[in-house]
Amino acid sequence: MSVFAPIARELDVFFGFSWRDWSTTIIPGSIFAVGAMRDLPPVTLIKNYLFLVTWLTPYIYFFNLSNQITGVDEDKINKPDRPIPSGKVTLQGAQRRWIAAFSTFLGIALYQPDFLPETLCWIATVAFLCLTSYGDHWFGKNCVAMTTGTWALLSASWKAIAPARRRARRGCTR
Repeated sequence: MSVFAPIARELDVFFGFSWRDWSTTIIPGSIFAVGAMRDLPPVTLIKNYLFLVTWLTPYIYFFNLSNQITGVDEDKINKPDRPIPSGKVTLQGAQRRWIAAFSTFLGIALYQPDFLPETLCWIATVAFLCLTSYGDHWFGKNCVAMTTGTWALLSASWKAIAPARRRARRGCTR
């Protein structure tokens, strides 16, 4: 057995949980970040973009695990190819991965506190969607969660590439 086999398995599991949502997270977050890329040195741009991907990956994985752990019965009917209903991962295995994804996601925000508002907003949004009946209602999903989730995604995507610069207030008398 290769030393890379466990890594390859985890990547396969990650893709199994998340591939349907790349078009709503990783791709738009990356596209939005392009707007913040003006006038940055290439090394800074690459470093900042890699940090963004480091934040976006647990952003989506945490959501997918939360959603699929709480929706196993629905997935057995509508999406039986997902890792839990297909038997690729046990519910307990998904819960362990959820702890790792949540810890990583929150840990990134604690390491880089500028991301704390977006991270906490996304955690609250995921809890709203997965743990309340309001998250199952069309208004909760489409008006509440889409608004807060989109803000968290796009705000962090911009911040990762072009962090806000603190401006000195000169000559300002109030």
